[in-house]
Amino acid sequence: MKERLFWILKNYGISDRIAKAFLEIPREGFLVKRYPSSYVYEDIVLVSYDDGEVYSTSSQPSLMAMFMEWAGLDEGMKVLEIGGGTGYNAAVMSRVVGKKGLVVTIEYFEKVCRIAQENMRRLGIENVVVVCGDGYYGVSDLAPYDVILATVGVDEVPEHWFRQLKDGGRVIVPINMKLSERQPAFLFVKKGNYLEGGYKLETRFIKAGGNLGNLLERNRKLLKDFPFRKAIQVPRLHVFVELVDLLTRRLTRVNGIFYYVGSEGVVEFLDDEMRIYGDAPEIESLLFQWEECGYRSFEHLVLHIGYNVLSHISCTI
Repeated sequence: MKERLFWILKNYGISDRIAKAFLEIPREGFLVKRYPSSYVYEDIVLVSYDDGEVYSTSSQPSLMAMFMEWAGLDEGMKVLEIGGGTGYNAAVMSRVVGKKGLVVTIEYFEKVCRIAQENMRRLGIENVVVVCGDGYYGVSDLAPYDVILATVGVDEVPEHWFRQLKDGGRVIVPINMKLSERQPAFLFVKKGNYLEGGYKLETRFIKAGGNLGNLLERNRKLLKDFPFRKAIQVPRLHVFVELVDLLTRRLTRVNGIFYYVGSEGVVEFLDDEMRIYGDAPEIESLLFQWEECGYRSFEHLVLHIGYNVLSHISCTI
Protein backbone atom coordinates (compact mmCIF):
# COMPACT_ATOMS: atom_id res chain seq x y z
CA MET A 1 0.00 0.00 0.00
CA LYS A 2 2.80 2.43 0.89
CA GLU A 3 4.48 1.73 -2.44
CA ARG A 4 1.28 2.70 -4.26
CA LEU A 5 1.24 6.04 -2.41
CA PHE A 6 4.89 6.56 -3.40
CA TRP A 7 4.01 6.28 -7.09
CA ILE A 8 0.98 8.52 -6.68
CA LEU A 9 3.29 11.19 -5.28
CA LYS A 10 5.81 10.65 -8.06
CA ASN A 11 3.03 11.24 -10.60
CA TYR A 12 2.55 14.67 -9.01
CA GLY A 13 6.21 15.44 -9.71
CA ILE A 14 7.32 14.99 -6.10
CA SER A 15 11.05 14.40 -5.60
CA ASP A 16 12.33 11.00 -4.45
CA ARG A 17 13.52 12.37 -1.11
CA ILE A 18 10.08 13.64 -0.14
CA ALA A 19 8.13 10.73 -1.64
CA LYS A 20 10.33 8.19 0.17
CA ALA A 21 9.71 9.95 3.48
CA PHE A 22 6.05 8.93 3.23
CA LEU A 23 7.19 5.30 2.98
CA GLU A 24 9.11 5.54 6.24
CA ILE A 25 6.26 6.74 8.48
CA PRO A 26 3.24 4.51 9.33
CA ARG A 27 0.20 6.73 8.72
CA GLU A 28 -2.03 4.33 10.67
CA GLY A 29 0.05 5.10 13.76
CA PHE A 30 -1.32 8.65 13.79
CA LEU A 31 -5.00 7.77 13.38
CA VAL A 32 -7.04 7.45 16.57
CA LYS A 33 -10.01 6.68 14.33
CA ARG A 34 -9.53 3.27 12.68
CA TYR A 35 -9.80 2.61 8.95
CA PRO A 36 -9.42 -0.45 6.73
CA SER A 37 -5.75 -0.76 5.73
CA SER A 38 -6.71 -0.19 2.08
CA TYR A 39 -7.86 3.36 2.99
CA VAL A 40 -4.85 4.45 5.00
CA TYR A 41 -2.47 4.91 2.07
CA GLU A 42 -4.98 6.33 -0.37
CA ASP A 43 -4.33 9.93 -1.38
CA ILE A 44 -7.25 11.21 0.69
CA VAL A 45 -7.97 13.22 3.83
CA LEU A 46 -8.66 11.04 6.87
CA VAL A 47 -10.14 11.98 10.23
CA SER A 48 -7.39 11.33 12.74
CA TYR A 49 -9.27 12.33 15.90
CA ASP A 50 -12.90 13.16 16.70
CA ASP A 51 -14.42 13.10 20.17
CA GLY A 52 -17.47 15.18 19.28
CA GLU A 53 -15.85 18.38 20.55
CA VAL A 54 -12.38 18.44 18.99
CA TYR A 55 -11.75 17.36 15.41
CA SER A 56 -8.45 16.71 13.63
CA THR A 57 -7.57 15.34 10.20
CA SER A 58 -4.63 13.77 8.42
CA SER A 59 -4.25 15.91 5.30
CA GLN A 60 -4.15 14.59 1.73
CA PRO A 61 -0.59 13.26 1.26
CA SER A 62 -0.12 14.70 -2.24
CA LEU A 63 -1.03 18.19 -1.00
CA MET A 64 1.37 17.94 1.92
CA ALA A 65 4.09 16.66 -0.41
CA MET A 66 3.52 19.63 -2.73
CA PHE A 67 3.78 22.01 0.24
CA MET A 68 7.12 20.43 1.15
CA GLU A 69 8.30 20.63 -2.45
CA TRP A 70 7.36 24.31 -2.80
CA ALA A 71 9.10 25.01 0.50
CA GLY A 72 12.29 23.48 -0.86
CA LEU A 73 12.41 21.22 2.20
CA ASP A 74 15.81 19.58 2.46
CA GLU A 75 18.27 17.94 4.82
CA GLY A 76 19.39 20.00 7.80
CA MET A 77 16.54 22.53 7.67
CA LYS A 78 14.59 23.80 10.65
CA VAL A 79 10.83 23.84 10.06
CA LEU A 80 7.94 25.34 12.02
CA GLU A 81 4.62 23.62 11.33
CA ILE A 82 1.41 25.37 12.35
CA GLY A 83 -1.46 22.97 13.08
CA GLY A 84 0.33 19.75 13.94
CA GLY A 85 -2.71 17.57 14.60
CA THR A 86 -1.71 14.10 15.75
CA GLY A 87 1.73 14.55 14.19
CA TYR A 88 1.78 12.61 10.91
CA ASN A 89 2.95 15.44 8.68
CA ALA A 90 5.64 16.51 11.16
CA ALA A 91 6.88 12.92 11.33
CA VAL A 92 7.15 12.75 7.53
CA MET A 93 9.02 16.06 7.44
CA SER A 94 11.38 14.75 10.11
CA ARG A 95 12.59 12.19 7.58
CA VAL A 96 13.04 14.84 4.88
CA VAL A 97 15.16 17.16 7.05
CA GLY A 98 17.09 14.23 8.53
CA LYS A 99 18.94 13.94 11.84
CA LYS A 100 20.67 17.29 11.37
CA GLY A 101 17.33 19.03 10.87
CA LEU A 102 14.49 19.85 13.24
CA VAL A 103 10.71 20.03 12.94
CA VAL A 104 8.83 22.12 15.50
CA THR A 105 5.08 21.56 15.32
CA ILE A 106 2.48 23.50 17.32
CA GLU A 107 -1.08 22.31 17.94
CA TYR A 108 -3.83 24.48 19.47
CA PHE A 109 -6.01 21.72 20.99
CA GLU A 110 -4.20 20.25 23.97
CA LYS A 111 -5.80 16.80 23.86
CA VAL A 112 -4.72 16.40 20.21
CA CYS A 113 -1.29 17.84 21.01
CA ARG A 114 -0.75 15.26 23.76
CA ILE A 115 -1.56 12.47 21.31
CA ALA A 116 1.06 13.87 18.90
CA GLN A 117 3.65 13.97 21.67
CA GLU A 118 2.90 10.35 22.57
CA ASN A 119 3.09 9.32 18.89
CA MET A 120 6.59 10.79 18.57
CA ARG A 121 7.70 9.09 21.77
CA ARG A 122 6.24 5.73 20.76
CA LEU A 123 7.89 5.80 17.34
CA GLY A 124 11.22 7.08 18.67
CA ILE A 125 11.18 10.23 16.51
CA GLU A 126 13.70 12.52 18.16
CA ASN A 127 13.97 15.44 15.74
CA VAL A 128 10.37 16.61 16.21
CA VAL A 129 9.38 18.98 19.02
CA VAL A 130 5.62 19.07 19.67
CA VAL A 131 4.40 22.28 21.33
CA CYS A 132 0.87 22.80 22.71
CA GLY A 133 -0.33 26.36 22.18
CA ASP A 134 -1.65 29.07 19.89
CA GLY A 135 0.19 28.96 16.56
CA TYR A 136 -0.33 32.72 16.15
CA TYR A 137 2.73 33.29 18.34
CA GLY A 138 4.94 30.68 16.65
CA VAL A 139 7.70 29.17 18.79
CA SER A 140 10.30 31.88 19.35
CA ASP A 141 12.58 29.82 21.59
CA LEU A 142 13.63 27.59 18.68
CA ALA A 143 13.69 30.26 15.93
CA PRO A 144 14.89 31.17 13.35
CA TYR A 145 13.27 28.80 10.84
CA ASP A 146 14.07 28.01 7.21
CA VAL A 147 10.42 27.19 6.53
CA ILE A 148 7.06 27.89 8.15
CA LEU A 149 4.36 25.56 6.88
CA ALA A 150 0.71 25.83 7.93
CA THR A 151 -1.62 22.84 7.73
CA VAL A 152 -4.67 24.76 8.95
CA GLY A 153 -6.49 27.69 7.38
CA VAL A 154 -5.38 30.97 9.00
CA ASP A 155 -6.72 34.52 8.84
CA GLU A 156 -3.29 36.11 8.38
CA VAL A 157 0.47 35.59 8.44
CA PRO A 158 1.22 37.24 11.80
CA GLU A 159 4.29 39.32 12.53
CA HIS A 160 5.45 36.67 15.02
CA TRP A 161 5.98 34.25 12.12
CA PHE A 162 7.70 36.91 10.05
CA ARG A 163 10.19 37.66 12.83
CA GLN A 164 10.90 33.98 13.44
CA LEU A 165 11.63 33.26 9.74
CA LYS A 166 15.14 33.54 8.33
CA ASP A 167 15.69 36.08 5.58
CA GLY A 168 15.15 34.11 2.38
CA GLY A 169 12.98 31.61 4.29
CA ARG A 170 9.68 30.41 2.88
CA VAL A 171 6.11 30.37 4.17
CA ILE A 172 3.49 27.97 2.79
CA VAL A 173 0.08 28.97 4.11
CA PRO A 174 -3.65 28.52 3.36
CA ILE A 175 -5.42 31.81 4.11
CA ASN A 176 -9.12 32.11 5.01
CA MET A 177 -10.66 34.68 2.64
CA LYS A 178 -13.30 36.54 4.61
CA LEU A 179 -15.39 37.75 1.65
CA SER A 180 -15.55 34.68 -0.62
CA GLU A 181 -14.91 32.05 2.09
CA ARG A 182 -12.28 30.50 -0.16
CA GLN A 183 -9.05 29.13 1.31
CA PRO A 184 -6.26 29.55 -1.27
CA ALA A 185 -2.71 28.51 -0.43
CA PHE A 186 0.17 30.96 -0.96
CA LEU A 187 3.93 30.66 -1.17
CA PHE A 188 5.90 33.59 0.23
CA VAL A 189 9.62 34.30 0.58
CA LYS A 190 10.99 36.67 3.22
CA LYS A 191 12.90 39.55 1.64
CA GLY A 192 13.85 42.37 3.99
CA ASN A 193 10.67 43.83 5.49
CA TYR A 194 8.35 41.90 3.15
CA LEU A 195 6.91 38.51 2.42
CA GLU A 196 6.84 38.31 -1.37
CA GLY A 197 4.99 35.74 -3.42
CA GLY A 198 1.57 34.67 -4.50
CA TYR A 199 -1.17 32.17 -5.13
CA LYS A 200 -0.54 28.44 -5.62
CA LEU A 201 -3.84 26.51 -5.45
CA GLU A 202 -7.20 26.10 -3.69
CA THR A 203 -7.39 24.12 -0.45
CA ARG A 204 -9.88 23.22 2.26
CA PHE A 205 -8.25 22.75 5.65
CA ILE A 206 -9.73 22.94 9.13
CA LYS A 207 -9.76 26.58 10.24
CA ALA A 208 -7.26 27.42 12.94
CA GLY A 209 -8.32 28.06 16.50
CA GLY A 210 -7.09 30.90 18.69
CA ASN A 211 -5.82 34.20 17.31
CA LEU A 212 -5.17 32.66 13.88
CA GLY A 213 -8.91 32.34 13.35
CA ASN A 214 -10.40 35.50 14.86
CA LEU A 215 -8.87 38.41 12.94
CA LEU A 216 -12.24 40.04 12.17
CA GLU A 217 -13.11 40.08 15.86
CA ARG A 218 -9.72 41.47 16.89
CA ASN A 219 -9.90 44.25 14.30
CA ARG A 220 -13.49 45.10 15.22
CA LYS A 221 -12.25 46.21 18.63
CA LEU A 222 -9.99 48.78 16.92
CA LEU A 223 -12.80 50.62 15.10
CA LYS A 224 -13.02 54.34 15.83
CA ASP A 225 -15.08 57.23 14.47
CA PHE A 226 -13.44 59.50 11.89
CA PRO A 227 -14.99 62.32 9.80
CA PHE A 228 -16.20 61.40 6.32
CA ARG A 229 -13.70 62.50 3.66
CA LYS A 230 -14.71 61.10 0.27
CA ALA A 231 -16.30 58.28 -1.69
CA ILE A 232 -14.64 56.49 -4.62
CA GLN A 233 -16.35 54.32 -7.23
CA VAL A 234 -14.35 51.09 -7.61
CA PRO A 235 -14.90 48.46 -10.34
CA ARG A 236 -14.77 44.84 -9.16
CA LEU A 237 -14.72 46.08 -5.58
CA HIS A 238 -15.04 42.55 -4.17
CA VAL A 239 -11.70 41.66 -5.80
CA PHE A 240 -10.05 44.71 -4.27
CA VAL A 241 -11.44 43.87 -0.81
CA GLU A 242 -9.77 40.46 -0.97
CA LEU A 243 -6.46 42.15 -1.80
CA VAL A 244 -6.97 44.47 1.18
CA ASP A 245 -7.61 41.41 3.33
CA LEU A 246 -4.39 39.70 2.22
CA LEU A 247 -2.11 42.73 2.19
CA THR A 248 -3.14 44.78 5.22
CA ARG A 249 -4.46 42.27 7.78
CA ARG A 250 -6.82 45.08 8.88
CA LEU A 251 -10.21 43.89 7.64
CA THR A 252 -13.27 43.54 9.84
CA ARG A 253 -17.04 43.16 9.38
CA VAL A 254 -19.97 44.84 11.09
CA ASN A 255 -23.61 44.02 10.23
CA GLY A 256 -22.49 42.31 7.02
CA ILE A 257 -20.39 45.27 5.80
CA PHE A 258 -16.60 45.01 5.52
CA TYR A 259 -14.30 47.74 6.82
CA TYR A 260 -10.60 48.48 6.69
CA VAL A 261 -9.42 49.63 10.13
CA GLY A 262 -6.41 51.95 9.96
CA SER A 263 -4.65 53.99 12.60
CA GLU A 264 -5.68 57.27 10.90
CA GLY A 265 -8.98 56.30 9.31
CA VAL A 266 -11.57 53.72 8.32
CA VAL A 267 -12.74 52.60 4.88
CA GLU A 268 -16.25 51.24 4.36
CA PHE A 269 -16.72 48.88 1.40
CA LEU A 270 -20.17 48.96 -0.19
CA ASP A 271 -21.42 47.32 -3.43
CA ASP A 272 -19.38 49.39 -5.88
CA GLU A 273 -18.10 52.23 -3.74
CA MET A 274 -15.66 52.67 -0.90
CA ARG A 275 -16.20 55.47 1.59
CA ILE A 276 -13.15 56.89 3.36
CA TYR A 277 -13.42 58.31 6.87
CA GLY A 278 -10.32 60.14 8.02
CA ASP A 279 -7.12 59.22 6.15
CA ALA A 280 -6.34 55.86 4.57
CA PRO A 281 -3.13 56.33 2.52
CA GLU A 282 -2.45 52.57 2.50
CA ILE A 283 -5.76 51.86 0.77
CA GLU A 284 -5.48 54.72 -1.73
CA SER A 285 -1.96 53.60 -2.64
CA LEU A 286 -3.07 49.99 -3.11
CA LEU A 287 -6.01 51.12 -5.24
CA PHE A 288 -3.67 53.04 -7.56
CA GLN A 289 -1.33 50.03 -7.88
CA TRP A 290 -4.26 47.71 -8.54
CA GLU A 291 -5.58 50.00 -11.29
CA GLU A 292 -2.09 50.03 -12.87
CA CYS A 293 -2.21 46.21 -12.89
CA GLY A 294 -5.52 46.14 -14.75
CA TYR A 295 -7.82 45.28 -11.81
CA ARG A 296 -6.50 41.71 -11.66
CA SER A 297 -7.44 39.28 -8.90
CA PHE A 298 -4.83 38.10 -6.41
CA GLU A 299 -4.20 34.89 -8.38
CA HIS A 300 -2.51 36.97 -11.09
CA LEU A 301 -0.49 39.38 -8.96
CA VAL A 302 2.71 39.33 -6.94
CA LEU A 303 1.95 40.24 -3.32
CA HIS A 304 4.45 42.15 -1.16
CA ILE A 305 3.14 41.91 2.41
CA GLY A 306 4.88 44.52 4.53
CA TYR A 307 5.77 44.34 8.21
CA ASN A 308 6.14 47.83 9.71
CA VAL A 309 6.16 49.12 6.11
CA LEU A 310 3.28 49.56 3.67
CA SER A 311 2.35 46.53 1.59
CA HIS A 312 2.18 46.77 -2.19
CA ILE A 313 1.46 44.72 -5.29
CA SER A 314 3.22 44.22 -8.60
CA CYS A 315 1.94 42.83 -11.88
CA THR A 316 2.95 39.39 -13.13
CA ILE A 317 4.43 39.27 -16.64
